[in-house]
Amino acid sequence: MANKKIVSIESRIPELKKYRKKKLIRHMSILISAFVLLILITLYFLSPLSKVARIYVDGNHQVDEKTILAEGNLNLDEFIFALNKSSSASKLEENPLIKKATIELQGFNTLRVHITENQTVGYQEKEGQYFDILETGKLLTTQPKQFPIGNSPIFSNFKNGTALKDMVSQLNKLPEGVRLSISEVHFAPTKSDDEHIRLYMNDGNEVSATIATFAEKMAHYPSIVAQLKADQKGIIDLEIGSYFRTYLKDKEEKAALDKKK
Repeated sequence: MANKKIVSIESRIPELKKYRKKKLIRHMSILISAFVLLILITLYFLSPLSKVARIYVDGNHQVDEKTILAEGNLNLDEFIFALNKSSSASKLEENPLIKKATIELQGFNTLRVHITENQTVGYQEKEGQYFDILETGKLLTTQPKQFPIGNSPIFSNFKNGTALKDMVSQLNKLPEGVRLSISEVHFAPTKSDDEHIRLYMNDGNEVSATIATFAEKMAHYPSIVAQLKADQKGIIDLEIGSYFRTYLKDKEEKAALDKKK
């Protein structure tokens, strides 16, 4: 029995040697692979590929590229691995002019920043400067412009709050043609109507209305004007029903009222 065991062990010695050799080779392969990986990582961080080489910004019209890069804390030559794209996008969206910002890595070291802006629906003038009124119903109190851009109406006497948000919401409901025909929107509350507004139109007419029902009634403005004579200009009252009076008649009515007083 003893002889059989000795023979059995001796016969296994070559297999044990092969196993130990394979184990040694495997350990060496792991060490070499780790060493090579470490070298590659080191070379990567030393190479230009590890840093931001280009930043492209698109979709912006009102917010300039310099502001976007500064507010998003996006810089050339910054390490790619140190970038927090989600955090940078969130910082950009804190700007009231920016509705949505997305940042993605293209290739090894190129960043693309896509901006979706809140549209300007009008401007409010103050001391010769024009402040944006956004589609969100917010009046910007910073970043004034020297002159209004496009055909957006000029607002007057509004401030941030419910009245302005409701007014912008009503404007957004109007057909584009009607909206573009408005030159000025004045907030002019009265004792009987704390949401009273007065509009001056590009065609020379004036509109008297209330914010709550403005969009519904103003949508009929083209058909109302179509019924007037070409040389007739005046005030279209949309507060209760629809009533037109010429500027001359309005002047006479006011004169009569002043005389009674």
